[in-house]
Amino acid sequence: MTSPMTLTVDPTPTAPALTLRPWQDSDIPALVVAHGDQAMRRWLIRPIDDEDQARAWVADQHTGWADQTHLSWAVEEGGTLVGYFVIKAASPPKTLATGLGYWTVAGARGKGIASRCVDTATQWLFGGQDVMPSDEIELLHTVGNEGSCRVAHKCGYILDSVLPSMPPKFPDEAHRHLRKRPV
Repeated sequence: MTSPMTLTVDPTPTAPALTLRPWQDSDIPALVVAHGDQAMRRWLIRPIDDEDQARAWVADQHTGWADQTHLSWAVEEGGTLVGYFVIKAASPPKTLATGLGYWTVAGARGKGIASRCVDTATQWLFGGQDVMPSDEIELLHTVGNEGSCRVAHKCGYILDSVLPSMPPKFPDEAHRHLRKRPV
């Protein structure tokens, strides 16, 4: 079992450092507010409508750490919740690639937060850690989610394929971007 850990995203000349830390019950109100954003809800698989759903979601994030299926973090900037980031374990035979996922709150979009988290996670995954060894990382997003597509390209992920819709959970086609461990 892997204990939840904290990762730091270095500051840039124009942006402060970010902290990726385990989710806490104190995040529940901010999580509900973040999920109230209709622009974000459009892309979510599991939207949250109230504090009970948020509490269950936070508990699921802790379970993901315990069983090492997904390592999930709250993204903070200066002590304020600005997003979510997750690394999902490969699940053969469905996929041999480790997956990344993320969202940012409405007021934090367009500031490079998601791409900075993707870059940091990519370096961590390819950097010799033994928590979740990875040779290939995939970034999936719904076709039409231009923000996620820009993040993938900015971070060196190549569009590998367009995946068919799989209703009801995935009603739209998806882009599959890949990045392989450098040789």
